[in-house]
Amino acid sequence: MYVKHERPGPVEYAELRRLAGLAPLEEAAAAAGLNGSIFTVVVRDEKSRLMGMGRIVGDGACYFQVVDVLVHPSCRDQGTGTEDTLMKEIVHYLEENTSEGAQVIVISDTPGIRLYQSFGFKLMYPDYYGMSRNSRLPV
Repeated sequence: MYVKHERPGPVEYAELRRLAGLAPLEEAAAAAGLNGSIFTVVVRDEKSRLMGMGRIVGDGACYFQVVDVLVHPSCRDQGTGTEDTLMKEIVHYLEENTSEGAQVIVISDTPGIRLYQSFGFKLMYPDYYGMSRNSRLPV
C-alpha cells in the first residue's frame, strides 16, 4: 500500500463512495467536489487501485471539515490500518497548516466515532448541537 497526497480521479472517487455505501455521485459532481478540496490523501495498492482516501474541505482559514474518509471493503477489518493511516495524514496536515483557534469538524456514523475520538475529536453534545439538511428538500 502506498500513501499519496493527490486527488483521485472523479470516476474512481465515485466508485469508492458507492462501495462505502454513500449516495451515488455523477462524474461532474465528483469532479467539482474533489476540486474544492483543501487537502486530499489516498492509499493505493501495488496496482495503483484506490483503496482508501480522505479529504479536508472548508474556507482554508477558520473552518475545516474532514470528509470522505473511505476505505475499500477489501481493506476493512483486515488489520491494514488504512483508516488510521488516512487520519494520521489528515491530522498532520491540520497541525501544520491551521491557525490556533481554527475549528475542525467531522460528521461520523456511529461505527466511525471511535476512530475520530482516537485522533482527538470530541462529541460536541451537550455544548453544541450539529444539524444537517438535505440540499433538496421537497417544498
